[in-house]
Amino acid sequence: MRRVFLMLLFSTVIVFGFAQEIMDLPKAISIALENNYGIKIADHNIAIAEKNNTWAQAGKTPTIDLNGTFNNNLINDNNPASFLQGTYYTGSLAGSIDANWVIYGGGRFEVAKDQLEFLVREESLNKDLAIHDLLQRIYQEYFNVLFQQERLKVLRETYALSEAKLAYELVKKEYGSSNSLNIIQFENALVTDSINIVSQTLQVETAKSNLYTTLVLPPFSNFAFNEQISVTDETISRDKLQKALTDENYTLKNLALLSELNALNTQLAKAQRRPILSVGGSLGLSQNGFKFFEDNPTTGEPFEFLFSNRINGSLSANFTWNIYDGGVQKTAVQTAKLQEEITKLSIEEANAQLSNQLDVLIINYENQREVLNLSDEQIRLAKENLEMLDERFKSGLATSIDYRSIQLQYLNAAFAKVSAMYNLILTKSEIDYLAGKFKQDY
Repeated sequence: MRRVFLMLLFSTVIVFGFAQEIMDLPKAISIALENNYGIKIADHNIAIAEKNNTWAQAGKTPTIDLNGTFNNNLINDNNPASFLQGTYYTGSLAGSIDANWVIYGGGRFEVAKDQLEFLVREESLNKDLAIHDLLQRIYQEYFNVLFQQERLKVLRETYALSEAKLAYELVKKEYGSSNSLNIIQFENALVTDSINIVSQTLQVETAKSNLYTTLVLPPFSNFAFNEQISVTDETISRDKLQKALTDENYTLKNLALLSELNALNTQLAKAQRRPILSVGGSLGLSQNGFKFFEDNPTTGEPFEFLFSNRINGSLSANFTWNIYDGGVQKTAVQTAKLQEEITKLSIEEANAQLSNQLDVLIINYENQREVLNLSDEQIRLAKENLEMLDERFKSGLATSIDYRSIQLQYLNAAFAKVSAMYNLILTKSEIDYLAGKFKQDY
């Protein structure tokens, strides 16, 4: 029965193992772009801006209104001085069509239309920036999963060494060639390695959970990350990076848009000083009713219900030009021009600061490359040292404490190499983010 249970359990593990879906960086990016709420909101904001980008919203097209009224009044007038004394009814049903068109606005409508087009470009840039930020977050979180898995792999290798040494000492003890101190030392090392593995496993799961949250996936999703962390030793061109930064950096793009907006504000301030000419027209029809609830003193008969109608039409033109306002509009134009200059200075300042950040990142990247090369040499030496000490330990020339010390040196060297690779990847991602593009060769 136990054998059957173990076979079923083994079969289940195999099935789930084959069914587990693989997660890689392109897939993570694809899922995030499809699920991210910020990008969906940005799409809706772009749609709103595009719908508003019309000449009607800018105010250039004429407006036509259809109006209708229906009034009823019942009056009982007992005023001796009134022309009509008694009870009477008045009512009216009227309708009109009114039109108005500003045929010259001094350039206001053209500026308003440019502002609406500006809003479309601004929302599109906001979406691109949201995608850019999302790509950086995915990039770093994905490689953090690989980084934590590599650390777990190193710990498991260390555990395997401790386990093998403990088994070796137990065999030696059976033949009387080992002692209790060595056994206790290796048992303690094995427990320590086990604790480290449990702690690092939690780090792996936490890194995966963070990535799943960014991808808008359930926190306990079960994906396999089969890729190993690796880097390509590449040099980067500062000139190409600087050009990419100037053309693609999103801080500079936002400032360039702000510069365009300030230029439109200057045009609008100038347009406010020009005259406005508008025309209007109206055509109306009304039907009126009157009934006096008394008898005609001449005939003795009740007064009849009287009807009347009226047709009216009008055509008008209106010209408005503010020729003096104490210098308010002139000041507005001057202020708008100064704001343009401020934005230009802000762009130059941002460019200088970003270039400085780029230089720092490039220096950091080159230093990380050097650290990675040194870590390769360090782990090579630590591995050779561990192998030589293993021979000395087997010959009785080294103690278990000596072996554990060298084993920890190897562990630290392996951690240092993994960290160097991960830091190099992060630094490259910061460079790509600053330059405004990922996955680009410089």
